[in-house]
Amino acid sequence: MRWLDTPHLTHGWEAGLIMEHATGTLLCSDLFADGGTDHPPLFEGDILGPSDAFRRKLEDFCSHTKEMRALLALLAALKPNTLARIHGSAWHGDGPNLLLALADVLEPNP
Repeated sequence: MRWLDTPHLTHGWEAGLIMEHATGTLLCSDLFADGGTDHPPLFEGDILGPSDAFRRKLEDFCSHTKEMRALLALLAALKPNTLARIHGSAWHGDGPNLLLALADVLEPNP
């Protein structure tokens, strides 16, 4: 297990996530929160689209720190294959690409 400081990702300055290396599981807090859709405990479907829609419906609960892309790249470099979310089922698949796609979605528009 490894603690990762992720200030302001997704919320306050004291934020952090945990990577469990033996199984490749990233305990990713609210990064892909979707309000608790009706999925099995572990699934491989789309979580980016539903989480983006959920975030926008709540008037965007992410802090959008200027370090967001670098922090998501750091998480992607850990090569997680399972994302354990607080609000929603755990997801299994290409975690690095999904985390980088999240960076693109959260990037502020100029």
